[in-house]
Amino acid sequence: MKKILFSLLLMLAAAAQAEPVVVVSANSGLDALTQDEVRQIFNGQTRRVSGASVKPLDLPSRGRARDNFYQQVLGKSAEQMKSYWARMIFTGRGMPPREVSSEQEMVLLVGSNRNFVGYLDAALVTPDLKVVYRP
Repeated sequence: MKKILFSLLLMLAAAAQAEPVVVVSANSGLDALTQDEVRQIFNGQTRRVSGASVKPLDLPSRGRARDNFYQQVLGKSAEQMKSYWARMIFTGRGMPPREVSSEQEMVLLVGSNRNFVGYLDAALVTPDLKVVYRP
């Protein structure tokens, strides 16, 4: 019982320390983004940064990484963002970022397309990706 409880505590501590980072392809011309630019990209307010076209990708809605990202970077909960996008879609003012199925798909898609912008836990960044923003 103690081993199970200890393992559970370690997993919770690791999840609490998760550091979301915004990533692009290593081949992208973007080197850095400001928090305001990240907000505009993931709020659908801009599709171009420094002359480069950007297409945001979202992790699955059921994941903790998505909650962490929106809370730390946009200052909103995932539920608040869901409500925001419902209003934007209803009024015809925008569409939410494309949702990927997993963190592995995020790594593959962002690494293979210089226009995609995504976010991951910093521990999952591969050589195919470039970190352009850390909260």
